[in-house]
Amino acid sequence: MRPCIFVLVLLALTAPFRAEAEGKPAALIWKGSKDKAEAEAQEAAWPELAKLLEKTGLTLPEGHPRLVESKTVPGLKPGFWVWLLGTCAGDEGGPILEHLKLLAPGTYSREVKLSSDKLACPEGPEAPLRARDEVLKVSAGATLRVFTQEETESPDEEGRGNTVSRTRFHFVLFGKGGEVLDMADTEGDEDVSGNDPGTGPTAYRCTNTQIETSKKKGRLVLTRHCGASAFAECGSMRSADESVTVTVDNGVVSASAEERKNVEYAECD
Repeated sequence: MRPCIFVLVLLALTAPFRAEAEGKPAALIWKGSKDKAEAEAQEAAWPELAKLLEKTGLTLPEGHPRLVESKTVPGLKPGFWVWLLGTCAGDEGGPILEHLKLLAPGTYSREVKLSSDKLACPEGPEAPLRARDEVLKVSAGATLRVFTQEETESPDEEGRGNTVSRTRFHFVLFGKGGEVLDMADTEGDEDVSGNDPGTGPTAYRCTNTQIETSKKKGRLVLTRHCGASAFAECGSMRSADESVTVTVDNGVVSASAEERKNVEYAECD
């Protein structure tokens, strides 16, 4: 019985220390090297990743990423040159790191010894980024991966605009080394409603979004079913099956315009 009591007491004593450690500030690091010139060369892979981070709603602090000598950041192991994406309080960095690792798998965090006024944490997106199972292998070891993210819109103070909720699909081409080569995006499930003073009532939904690998090499096809409300205007589209073809050609990702089939129009009395 005594060993059990001892273990319980030990857990009670160590729990606060674990919690404190988990809450310590951390540096978010994209890449690094012991050799400064090699680290500087890594910057060539940044522009496309930066574009993708912006598109998915993650904003780095001003002046980042920046190449720093690790010994200049208290708590980091000396002897390296690292690309610093930001420094976060322990309770802020987790979701940011998850987002970064989806798009730059080599990103990691390291505990640092900085006061709160010295921290500069990236600003995360309004909705988390989710990885899907669809994967398309293309030439030269590149891979097309699919991510989704929820979006919302609201009318302005004067009632202009619609209430919108949608799923955004991001198609990202990664190189053999995990670098971002190119990207495209399109809309999936969507729910739009409103009564704009200038354009009148609006109501339609797109549902049942699916992605399939095309028989043609280097293609994914996104399909969804869209339908307007029962009060659609005379002659306007009432419902349709829509598809978007995402193509990878010579390292370039493109999403086609929507193609419609099985279109039905509202009847006119």
